[in-house]
Amino acid sequence: MERTLNRVSAFAATHAAVAACDPLQARALVLQLPALNRDKDVPGIVGLLREFLPVRGVPSSWGFVEAAAAMRDIGFFLGSLKRHGLEPVDLVPGLERVLLDLARVTDLPPRETLLHVTVWNPAAADAQRSYTGLPDEAHLLESVRISMAALEAAIALTVELSDVSLRSPAFAQGCDELEAYLQKMVESIVYAYRFISPQVFYDELRPFYEPIRVGGQSYLGPGAVEMPLFVLEHVLWGSQSDDPAYREFKETYLPYVLPAYRAVYARFATEPALIDRALDEARAAGTQGEHVRAGLTAPERVFKVLLRFRAPHLKLAERAYEAGRSGPTTGSGGYAPSMLGDLLTLTCAARSRIRAALDES
Repeated sequence: MERTLNRVSAFAATHAAVAACDPLQARALVLQLPALNRDKDVPGIVGLLREFLPVRGVPSSWGFVEAAAAMRDIGFFLGSLKRHGLEPVDLVPGLERVLLDLARVTDLPPRETLLHVTVWNPAAADAQRSYTGLPDEAHLLESVRISMAALEAAIALTVELSDVSLRSPAFAQGCDELEAYLQKMVESIVYAYRFISPQVFYDELRPFYEPIRVGGQSYLGPGAVEMPLFVLEHVLWGSQSDDPAYREFKETYLPYVLPAYRAVYARFATEPALIDRALDEARAAGTQGEHVRAGLTAPERVFKVLLRFRAPHLKLAERAYEAGRSGPTTGSGGYAPSMLGDLLTLTCAARSRIRAALDES
């Protein structure tokens, strides 16, 4: 248990460092943004952004933390201007160069991502940045904070387990720890169900998450689909999948996750997923013996937790887009909710492979 807490705390500490950083001294200015958005005051939004935009360029002394925090504060203005039908870089001289410089320092896209608006955003009421100031938006941010550090710890553990023998007691123990981490994903979706109105999400929040253009390219707005769960599943069961829509889905969101996870993705693109390797080992052992059966049963429990997240997530997305039937039919990440259904189907299929092996043992 102590090791689990330490692992999660290490990831949470990195997020806290960015959240506490205010290199542009922009807190008081960004907090005025929701009122300007309510009034559709585009000149006011542009004027406020110009007050703290580093027109002389990004300081050479800035590292990742400062650049990520600066992108967070500028980013809320990007989504706001696009919500009012405008391309931010066309409207604010010097903005594009700043965004490209910040992207270079962080090795992330030149706009705000899910990380910037959630775990890198202070949670305190007198500091939390927001597009709207609505309680539903605050709850949306909190739903991601509930699970992000645990998910990151889960990715690190899944990579470790890829080198552990199915027959080792450490494999089953690691899967139990992984199951505990992923339970936070379930908690996050339960929280979202309780506190976020699908109608408010669709009508009031989603318009702030539209793509913008920077440097001649289009970049997606923040969305829950940018959570690195797809990286974990790539390592766990999906690296060798030949489903073209699934591969396209993963590669669409790869630029929006941290560089370390892009490296993990690349490594396993040429290696068997954890489940493939475990099933091969079970077959080689004749799927006999207590340790083999324990090794297969442990990841089956991990899939059970994954499905307890995936199925409600699909239903929640369907509720939101049913509420907004007359508007856009794709999510803020660019995919229709049906893609979540496809992911659910693929996850079920991977779990079925383990169950079949258990039936044979």
